[in-house]
Amino acid sequence: MISSRRACRDWRRLPGALIVAAGLALTACSSTNAATDNGSSASGGSKLILFELSFPCGLNSYATQLCAGTMAEAKALPSGFKVEIKTGVNYSDVNAYNSLIQTSLRLHPAGMILFVNGPAAQTPFINQACAQHVKMILIDSPATGVQPGCQSSFIGANHYELGVEDGEWLIAHPPANGSKQVGIVTQPPGEYASTDARVQGFTRTVTAAGYQVVATAITNLSLDTTRTEVTNMVTAHPHLGAIFSANGAMGDGTEQALKNNHSIVQLTLDGFLNDVPSIVNGTMSADAAQDPYAEGEMAVRYMVQLLQGKKVPALTYTPSEVVTKQNANAYLTVGGMH
Repeated sequence: MISSRRACRDWRRLPGALIVAAGLALTACSSTNAATDNGSSASGGSKLILFELSFPCGLNSYATQLCAGTMAEAKALPSGFKVEIKTGVNYSDVNAYNSLIQTSLRLHPAGMILFVNGPAAQTPFINQACAQHVKMILIDSPATGVQPGCQSSFIGANHYELGVEDGEWLIAHPPANGSKQVGIVTQPPGEYASTDARVQGFTRTVTAAGYQVVATAITNLSLDTTRTEVTNMVTAHPHLGAIFSANGAMGDGTEQALKNNHSIVQLTLDGFLNDVPSIVNGTMSADAAQDPYAEGEMAVRYMVQLLQGKKVPALTYTPSEVVTKQNANAYLTVGGMH
């Protein structure tokens, strides 16, 4: 999935044993794809900023744009700073990701930008980094249990608002079959705070308008699992008017399940570029897109400011946009939101 901007290969099809082994290594986008200032190195006196991800930069559109924004800002660094992206290879392998973070801390970074992969999954390592006087910026999802004063800034989409935006679109464009029954496709509650917030925003918005959530399919990022769960949900609830998928990957599985069912309105999130053609052809109706490019840019910019002794906002929400048939081609033309 990657070009000059896409720093890592997509490892999703590696056998499980190789995924675990590779995830334990300090992978990735670092030595071969590090974005640096004037070729300087940490050992040469530059302050090292590490950008930690649990997935490769080529995983999907979100990952690609996040890394692209990070690298673009890194190329404009002032003298004395260096950015390296360190990636895992399996989004769901929390142990491998935590090992990656621990190994990264041995490089003695001045700052660390961390993708949070679960509400408390990285908390011990965040606190450990702060104890080592490493400046911390968290992105995408909040972490619980972080020591006071440890986290300098949080940057990410307003995930609750993304759900609200999809809900508002549905209210303004009721299903043609007249049904106010809604199904939700999501991950296990409590697994990701961002996903929970999306579901909450959507649910509160549509139920206030008289819609009823009659079924919830719990799945993961697997197309096969999502397709099966959604197929079962539709079979059990044949009068659904709409299905809300809480992220782009689950939206892809939902689309496959509804391949021959054109009566159900499909709503998704994230704004993956590969999903937009499905909006153009009418398969999907609306996609609340976030801006990972801006997320990467701002995270690097804020970290440099922190290391320069400047203050940065404690909370920054990145822009969002609802992609529909009316603006889908324009969204594709510019390559997303950035």
